[in-house]
Amino acid sequence: MSNSGPLFLPATSLDEALAAKEANSAATFIAGGTSLIADRDAREPAGYISLRRIRALQEIERRTDGLFVGAGCTIAALLRDPLVASASLLVEAGRATATRQVRSRATIGGNIAVALPDRSFGPCLLALEASVHVHSREGLRAIPLELYLNDRVKAAETTAPEILVGVTVPYTGGRHHYSRIAADNGGGYATVSVALLLDRERHVVRIGLGGAGPTACRAHEAEAFAAEALDCKGGSTPPSLAAKIGEIAAQHCDPPTDLSASSAYRRHAVGVMVRRALEEAWEATR
Repeated sequence: MSNSGPLFLPATSLDEALAAKEANSAATFIAGGTSLIADRDAREPAGYISLRRIRALQEIERRTDGLFVGAGCTIAALLRDPLVASASLLVEAGRATATRQVRSRATIGGNIAVALPDRSFGPCLLALEASVHVHSREGLRAIPLELYLNDRVKAAETTAPEILVGVTVPYTGGRHHYSRIAADNGGGYATVSVALLLDRERHVVRIGLGGAGPTACRAHEAEAFAAEALDCKGGSTPPSLAAKIGEIAAQHCDPPTDLSASSAYRRHAVGVMVRRALEEAWEATR
C-alpha cells in the first residue's frame, strides 16, 4: 500500500482495517465521519480507513452481561432499535446528539472515541458503568469506559493499532436522568451535561459529567457521599442534602474555560444540575 498521498481504504473486516493502520500509521479510522468534519483542522489529512462496511461493528444485541451496541451503529439506528428502548439514558444521549441528518451518519463509536467532554454518550455511559470492547492484534479485550476515555486523553496514539468494537451497558434498575446546557438550547455540543443513575434498591448513585474536565468523567466523591448520606429506604431526601451532593460534584471537577463558557460557570452549572437530577430521580422513585 503506497504512502505517497492521502489514503482512503474501505475496510471490510477488522483484520483488514488493522493491517491498513499498521501500514499507514498516520491514517485515521472513520465510520460516520461527522466528528472528523466538524473538528478537522486546516492540515491535509494523512488518510482514512473507513469502518462502515464492517458488519460486525453494527450489531445490537442482548447478552448475559448487558446490552451490547456495536461501535459502527449509527445513532439513528440505535434510536430505532426496540432493544434500546428500555435503556433510557442511551435514548436521551442519542436524542441530544446534533440533528436528524447528523444522527443518520454519526456512530456511537465515534461519539465515544473522540473522548471530547462535550459529546452526549460519555456521561450517560459512565453513569451506567459501561465497558468498551477494543480489538487489536492481541485479540478482543474489555475496558471500563472511564479508563478508556482517560487513556484516549493522555495518549494521542497507542503503541499498537486498536479498533473500538462496541460498548456493553449492564442491565440496571432504578431511575435515570440526563440534562444538558448547550448554546441556545440547540442541537450543538453540550457546554455542560449531567447523567445520573439512582437505584434505591441497591443503594447506588452514579453520576457522569460532561464539560467538567478534559473528557467525560465520573463524580466519584459525590457518589461516595451520596451512598453514605442518602436514606434510600426513606420516603424523601432533604433538599439541603441534594444540594450538598451537587456541591461536592462541583468542587471535585475540573472544567475548562473556553469560548462557550468559563470554568466558574461550568462548575456552578454542575452543582445545580446534579442537585436537580437527584431531586427529580428521587421523586420519581417514591
